[in-house]
Amino acid sequence: MEVMKITASLYLSLAALGMNAQTYEILKHSQPINIVELPQLNSEDRECNISLLPNGNSLFFMSHRASSGGSGGSGDIFQSDFVNGAWQAPVALASINTFSGEDEPTFSSDGTEMYYQSWAGDWRSMGGPYYRAEKRNGTWMKTGSMGANINRFFSMQSQANFGFGTDGMAVSADGKLFIVACGPNYNGPMDLYYSVKQQGEWSFPQIMGVSTQGDERSVFIAADNRTIYFSSDGMGGYGGLDIFKVQIEANGKLGEPINIGAPFNTQADDMGFVASADGKSAFFIRNLDIYFADISALTEKIKPIDPAPSTTKELPPPLKAEPKPTPITLYFDHDQANPTAEELKKLGDVSQSSVLNLHGYCDSDGSSSYNYELAKKRCENVKEKLLQLGIPAENLRMHIHGETMPSASNQTEEGKALNRKVEVRMD
Repeated sequence: MEVMKITASLYLSLAALGMNAQTYEILKHSQPINIVELPQLNSEDRECNISLLPNGNSLFFMSHRASSGGSGGSGDIFQSDFVNGAWQAPVALASINTFSGEDEPTFSSDGTEMYYQSWAGDWRSMGGPYYRAEKRNGTWMKTGSMGANINRFFSMQSQANFGFGTDGMAVSADGKLFIVACGPNYNGPMDLYYSVKQQGEWSFPQIMGVSTQGDERSVFIAADNRTIYFSSDGMGGYGGLDIFKVQIEANGKLGEPINIGAPFNTQADDMGFVASADGKSAFFIRNLDIYFADISALTEKIKPIDPAPSTTKELPPPLKAEPKPTPITLYFDHDQANPTAEELKKLGDVSQSSVLNLHGYCDSDGSSSYNYELAKKRCENVKEKLLQLGIPAENLRMHIHGETMPSASNQTEEGKALNRKVEVRMD
């Protein structure tokens, strides 16, 4: 099978997966699967957010353990190498770790560039919380922020929600796609957001099409740049978080998610799945420890795309996308959560079969927390009306933005009026 190089422009369709209520395929494995714990990597503390180099010989992860080169408690990044047929004792990345918490390492195809999260210092003014590092003469050297748009996204979300949580980040091996699991509360439901690199800059993150009203976490992009593993409790399955796989198709759009099945998924929370480029090895998190499975004999449906084609070709230019339906926009009076009867008439044009994404906004009057709650109430009221119109609850998803991401200036009354709205998007 040929591996096709994905250009940044083709990643722009990742928000366009319309997931109607359905039962997703659950893989059935006819071959026995031996899952083993890797005690040489684990500790009495938490391990999570695994990343595997494309060569399969170096494993990175976050751990709360304390050791030389690690601060412990708040979390540090550790590395283990596969030498003489065994994984070696993890070593903390002393040049990267601080007392403020480092996490979510991910790497370029040659393993010389790392992206990671850090809450050290005043991360907002420093361009964080995501940064780059390069390996120079065997040592990881910090090289700066991942850019203004990613920093702005997290700064705005953190301000609007009085804090913000993440649980897994990945950058594709070709350095063109960034995906992060995040949400207003670390213990609450998260969504996947993505950004693409164009002309050397990362775009402002937007919600990814596989996100549900449930919880999505622990994302990993395989070495083929097209296979994505993540965990979700919003798509059915065995209970708790289940591990799913989705692939970017040739036209840049997302395919249908696949539940990778038992014994990887159980009634507990299963997450952090990473697969080697050759499709032979997999690692994942169970009970906050690292486990290994040989997947070489399993169906190709669980593996990344064949990484060793006889020829490689560029993808054709993006197909002309079908025009998306124009969002239905309901505007609200100042400080009001209920739309007027005139605005509600607009909902007569919604499709009964589409997944409807409700995006709630406010102007900047009042505190950010108040505006977040007001935008939420606006979405909830529009959702209630849509339910009355016969739209299935599973087809309705709310996205609360509050005063962030204004479409007009809040310096004028006209601009504020345009920002007091709920957009109903038919994806």
